Amino acid sequence: MKSTWWRGVAALLFLLLPVLHAQEVKNERGLAFAAVPSLSYSSGEGWEYGGKLFFYQFGNGESRPYRWHLLLNGARSTEEKQDYYAFVDLPNLWGEGSRLDLRVEYKDFGLDEFYGIGNLPSYRKELTDPDQPGFLDEKFYSYKHRWSAGYLNTQWPLRGGRLRLLAGAAALRTSLSTYPLPNQLAQSPQPGMAGGWSNYARIGLVWDSRDQEAAPTSGCWSDLLIEKSAAILGSDYDFARITVTDRRYISLLPGLVYAQRLLVEHMPGHPPFYEMAVISGSYQRIEGLGSGRSIRGIPRLLFVGPTKLLTNFELRLRLLDMRILRQELTFYGHLFADGGKVLLKGEKASLSRYQWSQGAGLHVQWKKELIGALDVGRSQYNDMAVYLTFGNLF
Repeated sequence: MKSTWWRGVAALLFLLLPVLHAQEVKNERGLAFAAVPSLSYSSGEGWEYGGKLFFYQFGNGESRPYRWHLLLNGARSTEEKQDYYAFVDLPNLWGEGSRLDLRVEYKDFGLDEFYGIGNLPSYRKELTDPDQPGFLDEKFYSYKHRWSAGYLNTQWPLRGGRLRLLAGAAALRTSLSTYPLPNQLAQSPQPGMAGGWSNYARIGLVWDSRDQEAAPTSGCWSDLLIEKSAAILGSDYDFARITVTDRRYISLLPGLVYAQRLLVEHMPGHPPFYEMAVISGSYQRIEGLGSGRSIRGIPRLLFVGPTKLLTNFELRLRLLDMRILRQELTFYGHLFADGGKVLLKGEKASLSRYQWSQGAGLHVQWKKELIGALDVGRSQYNDMAVYLTFGNLF
């Protein structure tokens, strides 16, 4: 475990090196460019290697956060994962507070996880450990999962720009299959085993009063989103997704920020099981519950269900500002507590058996918009899980 921590620190420093040699943009003007190797690590997904190209056009420096942002990603992992996508973000495209973003992606999770449905999955770590007497197969909780997708979101300002109306659509095509027995998914088939299309349209409201986007110190960022997947949209499944997310940022002392995220999501209808392992958002979809984007320290996708509760609490301390190779870097340390649970249809809502994890981390900010983050979390399921990613959790 100790070696994994230090490998994570070394990888964080490694991915920063190309950033330090990136084109210098004085006072955040013009085009900023960084080519960054994706040497990252996530417990449950292994080491990821590849590359990211970040482009930020700041123009004359008056546009905030930027005129446009383009991210190109290509990566593979030691756990047979392939991840390719292009993301374009265009704030203030047709007026102050407006926004358009487009994402096109292809992902192949050669080893995606399935432990069961509900808040008490039949997870037994010894079943995948060859050194344990109960060993069955290293891929007992795995299945083959890949998809291609395109997402389009637009936002229009209301009431001075802090409140925005969101509308969008997406097309997703999924294919999956199980490994030969013994295999958890093959033994307990779920709705959606045939894969197919799960296209949806969405509408929502976004309230955003953050003082900055990448590392806010005050304000809030809240979403109310409603998505509908139906045959009229070319979908093979009929279900809805209602997501409410509230994120708050409070400055306690100079350089010390308290941040929290509270999320509730409900999916009426008949969603495929792999869609129940996704959490929606106005900026992007994430996987959960479990892993570095939802509950750090809990195995990836351990809790899957149509209703999800998620809480994240962080204390973020600004540690150091320094200039390396003409680039301004800011280092932060943070402590966190993450929690969540899922509910099945007809199950009474309660906070019993709420799943918690806790940990600490470090993130480094470059030019206000690009952040590299290292998190280490632990829970009753994992003594130490390490995540090396880009961006704050929320």
